[in-house]
Order: sequence, then structure tokens, then C-alpha cells
Amino acid sequence: MSELLVVDDLTVAFSARGKTTNTPLRGISLTVGQGEIVGIVGETGSGKTLTGLAVLGLLPGGAVPGGRILLDDSERDLARPNSSDRGRVVSIVFQNPGTAFNPVFTIGSQMHDVITRHRSLSKKAQRAHILDYLTQVGLPEPERVYRSYPHELSGGMLQRAMIAMALLCEPRLLILDEPTTALDVTVAKQILQLIRSLRDRFGFGVLFITHSLGVVHEVCDTVAVLYAGRVVEYGTTADVLGDPKHPYTRGLLDALPARHEHGQPLEAIPGAVPGNLLSIAGCAFADRCRFAIDACRTIDPPLDEIAPGHRAACIRAGEL
Repeated sequence: MSELLVVDDLTVAFSARGKTTNTPLRGISLTVGQGEIVGIVGETGSGKTLTGLAVLGLLPGGAVPGGRILLDDSERDLARPNSSDRGRVVSIVFQNPGTAFNPVFTIGSQMHDVITRHRSLSKKAQRAHILDYLTQVGLPEPERVYRSYPHELSGGMLQRAMIAMALLCEPRLLILDEPTTALDVTVAKQILQLIRSLRDRFGFGVLFITHSLGVVHEVCDTVAVLYAGRVVEYGTTADVLGDPKHPYTRGLLDALPARHEHGQPLEAIPGAVPGNLLSIAGCAFADRCRFAIDACRTIDPPLDEIAPGHRAACIRAGEL
């Protein structure tokens, strides 16, 4: 499988008055192959969405990126992209389609704006192109959706329309930022099936940001587990979820309700993701880890290969 996206030692720091105040991303490295769905999973505050925004070049003001983000082996550095890359080469589907669309314009007019920015087509050709993609994502009445305002559509229809808009310019990479969070279970499952179907049909790569291990198991080929701005475990979905090597991944899996008998108390990882990472000397997870030893608080472990294609950032990964 050829590499489509390479994220190499991505860092993001925030500064004020010339002084670094926080480093929410501390060296993210991962790849997305052509037609591959790579999941990024972790708790709130682990750096998932910030990683996606860095790939798009949409970091907030005051953010200072480092490292490289390359597409198709080109020297294009998407940490500092040309704005034309957004939508044409890389597109994103946001978490809540109800707020991603402008409420005062129709779905069709907003999709026209996307095409006009990136492609030279007549209005008639644009309209046909939009209706085709609204049909491709499974909307039964594309003409009605085209004329509708966002408030006139259900959450599932809005999410399908958002996916259609993201695909209008036939991007090479699609970023999905928790696209099923605001949907009920039945609609969410339909959206996941749609994503796999569209991936198979168009061949784009997918960076799938989620907090749900169930979603990762359902759609992802590869998974990167993030904690405190670092990838702490990386490998195929089958390897990472079937044989976790990092205590954090173990903790996430142990907290799943499906792993407990009816009436049995759910397990939880104590504490929370640290808010400021500047003062952490060793492993950022050490204070929450039931397997931590003294060395964990002084050694910042690299992401080492534990088994072929399976890496973990833990000094005790081999023995655990």
C-alpha cells in the first residue's frame, strides 16, 4: 500500500509574550496509505482534533507547528499550507453538521461556494455535480436537499450532506472529526457503513478521529492511540485492540461496558489527561497507571516496535 499522508514528528506549541506556555502535541508520527482508514483514538484533551487541524493548516492563532506533514511524497508541507490545498487535496467532516453549515444559506448554495473556489465549472455543471454527490452519499431526494436550509434536514441527512460537500473536489485525504457523535445509534451505523463504501468506491485515504473504540473496531484498518499529545500505541486495529501493549490502551478497553457482567461496576482510569505538559519529565501516563514504577517518572519512553508493525511507548510493554 503506497503512503498517501506522512505525519513526521508533528509538534504544536502555544506561546504568549515570547514564552512557550503549553505543548499539546509533542511529536506525532503516523501514516495513511492510499485507501486506508487510520483511526486516532483517545480521551478528550489527548490531541486528536488538533492533529487533524494541523494536517489541514487550520491551527488556531498563537500555535507554532513543527515537524513535517507530507502528501503523496511531495515536498508540500501541510503544517504551513497554501489555502488552495484545503478542500481540493484534503477535506474535513466536522463533528456537528448542525453548526458546520451556515444556517442562512441553502445546502446547494454552500456547496456551490466550495466548487467555485476550487474548480472551473459552469453553474449548470456545478449543479449536476452537486446532485450527483448528494445521490452518492445515499440521500433519497437530492433535489429537495439541494434547495433546503440546514434546519429543514435531520442530523443524519445533514451529516450525509456534509460528507458530500467534503468530497465535491475529489480530495486525496478525508479527515473525519468524530462524525457520528451527534447521531443516534442507528444513523451512526449507517454513516460508518457509508464511509467504508465511499472509501472503496473513490479510493481516498481517511484519518478518522474518534473517542470510541467501537467505531475504531467497526471501520479502521490501523489505529493510533493518543495520550497527552503523543502516540502511545500504533498498529493494525486487530493487533492494538486484540493484544494491547500499552497500559493506557488496556485501560480504555477495560472500561468498555461489554467487558463487564451485568450489574458489575465499570472500571475507569483514575484521574484525567494533564492540562499542561511542559513540566512532565517522564511518561505522561505514569500518575494514572497501575503498572507504573519509579523509572516511569523519569524516562520518557520512545514509540518502539514490540511486534512486527505494532509499536508502543512504554518501558514495561514487553513484560506486560
